[in-house]
Amino acid sequence: MWTLDPPWAWDSPGSTGARSASKARPCRRISRFTGKQTTVQITLISPPQNFSKTQETAGVVPPLGLGYLAAALDSRHPVKIIDAVGERYHQIFPWREHLLRGMTFAEILAAIPPDTRIVGISNLYTFAFAVAAEIARRVKEKNPDVVVVFGGAHPTVMTRQTMSRREVDFVVLSEGELTFRDLVEALEAGESWESIDGLAYRREGEIVINPKHRFVQNLDDIPFPRRDLLPMANYFAAREPHGSANRALWTTMIATRGCPYGCTFCNTPQIWRRRWRARSPKNVVDEIESLHRQFGVEEIHFEDESLTTSMKWVQEFCRELIARQLNIIWQTSNGVRAESIVEETLDLMIASGCTHITIAAESGSPRILKEVMQKHLDLAAVVRAARLATRKRMRLACYFMLGLPDERISDVLRSIRLMVRLAAMGVDEVVFSVFSPLPGSKLIERLEQDGLVHVGDQFFDGLTPHGDLLVSKSYSRHISDRQIILLKYAGYAAFYGTKALFHPLKVLRSARNVARGVQEIKTERALRTWILRLFGKEHHMVNGKREA
Repeated sequence: MWTLDPPWAWDSPGSTGARSASKARPCRRISRFTGKQTTVQITLISPPQNFSKTQETAGVVPPLGLGYLAAALDSRHPVKIIDAVGERYHQIFPWREHLLRGMTFAEILAAIPPDTRIVGISNLYTFAFAVAAEIARRVKEKNPDVVVVFGGAHPTVMTRQTMSRREVDFVVLSEGELTFRDLVEALEAGESWESIDGLAYRREGEIVINPKHRFVQNLDDIPFPRRDLLPMANYFAAREPHGSANRALWTTMIATRGCPYGCTFCNTPQIWRRRWRARSPKNVVDEIESLHRQFGVEEIHFEDESLTTSMKWVQEFCRELIARQLNIIWQTSNGVRAESIVEETLDLMIASGCTHITIAAESGSPRILKEVMQKHLDLAAVVRAARLATRKRMRLACYFMLGLPDERISDVLRSIRLMVRLAAMGVDEVVFSVFSPLPGSKLIERLEQDGLVHVGDQFFDGLTPHGDLLVSKSYSRHISDRQIILLKYAGYAAFYGTKALFHPLKVLRSARNVARGVQEIKTERALRTWILRLFGKEHHMVNGKREA
């Protein structure tokens, strides 16, 4: 069951001590371990961010996944959420070869209630695994009897690697509300966890992974995330969303889960099994109304992976939002499919308060889209959506990627030419990201087969934070690392130079917004952040000391 059985593991009543192959050995009640007979204290942790002074801003947003877990637990269980970034977003500190942003490890440990018996750690991004693992190590070092549970995208696709850390007791795969709830109840009751769906654990030192089969059928059944356990005032003050905060009181939401598409650069197909599910429009607007009433929220940023998969759903949501008359604005922080931006839907989005949309074009090269990304996208749809959005004065961003396997400079130049065309049409901004191989994606499997990547701790630790402006790695044998950086800046220069030529008033408006601290588009927020960072006004170091 465990590499080393914890002190509260015992043989089932009446057994002779020999392990039965067919019957799991239950664990001693945690209530006996804690001296209590009713509940166990649970602490959920969102780790500090990997940070570099030359990276694009990473975002200070509520960890909604932990909020959902807290909401799904029985109300008998006391729960605390520690958002290391949300609590200390202005603080950076050195650790090993990295800079981290947020609470120090010592501050995190001090914030954990002393009677905590289960610690859940969120690990969304691969490059953050070392930080999450360090928190787990220190938690176990302080109290070996605490149960440590990992969850998030990285542990879901790299389960064995995560469980190979002795400080990690369990991994919850993919959608966690039901699995984590069942695990907590099993631990509390002293019952077996070996049949719990979507759970990884140890049996006699061997890693066992129960595949994920059970997903919540009706997302309306899941309670709204426990934002009362989060430092909401700090998110408002930081004003650092993944998009742009047009209003002071903003927050993030998730209306749908999963994505039905199978892009090779993404690990979503493995995490969600290409399932797409949506909450009812009424349920989503109910949450918006609750946020408006409880926190005064005036702006919503949808972080869904594929919000507009169903145009019918989007239209029903917009009509519901219009009917409530909440005076809320909203935007799609993540990219949406260009094909979904049609006039009837866009008109309803605008009428309901949508101020900004992002289209995920990814590449201007049909060859890269088809042969490398396997993204079935007609680039003509991107142009049509951009033309429609700019005609209706909807702020619009487009996402592009470079440095993929087999990509050539000619492919990147096709992307830049499309970016220039979009700038001339009036598109407000682009994001030109360098490809980073995600564990669980088809492209990283290909890179492993070609011997270009060895997936392990050294690889994870070497990944730079997303959006670093000066450090990039090319995974194309046709483009060097240096060329990737030059092409990235050439793309930005071409886009914004064209924008200045064809739409000078937009550029002047952005300059004024940066000076005044107004955020209408992400670029304005990023520019102001870099200016503040240049003058040392964005963050402060923790006594200049390096954490051990």
